[in-house]
Amino acid sequence: MSRSGLTLAAAAAAILIATPGPLLAGAVILDLKADPLSHTRGAPALEVQGAGTDLFLHDLSTPRVFPSDAPGSLLARYDSTRPTTRAVATLGAVYTEQDDFVFGAIVTIRPEVLEADPFGFHPITFSLINTATTGFDRTGTLSDFRADTFDTVDVAYFPQVSPLFGGPYLAPAVFGSPISDDAFASFTFGSVPFEIAPGAPHLITAEHDADANRLVVSVWALGRGGLPVPLPGGRVEVSLEGAGGFAVDALAITAYEDGFNVFTQSGRSVRADLDYDLLFFAPGSLDESGSLPSLTGILRRSSEGAHGLNRD
Repeated sequence: MSRSGLTLAAAAAAILIATPGPLLAGAVILDLKADPLSHTRGAPALEVQGAGTDLFLHDLSTPRVFPSDAPGSLLARYDSTRPTTRAVATLGAVYTEQDDFVFGAIVTIRPEVLEADPFGFHPITFSLINTATTGFDRTGTLSDFRADTFDTVDVAYFPQVSPLFGGPYLAPAVFGSPISDDAFASFTFGSVPFEIAPGAPHLITAEHDADANRLVVSVWALGRGGLPVPLPGGRVEVSLEGAGGFAVDALAITAYEDGFNVFTQSGRSVRADLDYDLLFFAPGSLDESGSLPSLTGILRRSSEGAHGLNRD
């Protein structure tokens, strides 16, 4: 059963603000044209946690990528050799495997900074996490294979092209609540070969269906007028049978350190710069037709405001 249907009425510019927390029936929508890391208007929309505070910064020079957008985006610098660091926005409530919800982002991979070692295997991610139980070690190390990223719902993209395993891969994953001292003890994932083309903005959505016990991740291009267009092959379903229960209370963009860089030829599994223009979460489900009227309303916002996330 879902916590609620998506019933966000039309709203003016207030629907797209850079302030975290519950917005209109529990949605959190971060329009990243404004600096989400700034303290000038109170608490920042995103709190940076970890040692690499320079891995996240606001870049005012990036162009707008959809009609209601403006110049500027959050630059996330992924580097598998750097200590894990994440930018976090709280949801204002806890959501579990019993709730329907949708989260996602609009991202662009900068083509000038994309290095993916063919002998590495490490993701670019954004996620739902638990601020109390989700740790910073996703991979483990040669001396200790245990991970501590409990209660994590990951949208994960592996840009590496391996001579043995192929790639790149869209491979979302779910780490369940702790049942041992290793997060992989309660873990499941799905994977499809798919390339997120550098230089082009993409909308990525992740929908959790509680009744079907699955997570569906889809990648969309931004068509004319900001209309999301599904990309062939850019869809993967993950059964959550192997993950058990989970509890999440925050959105996070996480630049994970890789404990296995040593196996690469370059000494680094991945280095990539991504521009984030929108980051969002809402309880409920997408429209049954798959037309994303909710996000279309946001992306094509007029002076009358966005229509928000709707479901009758």
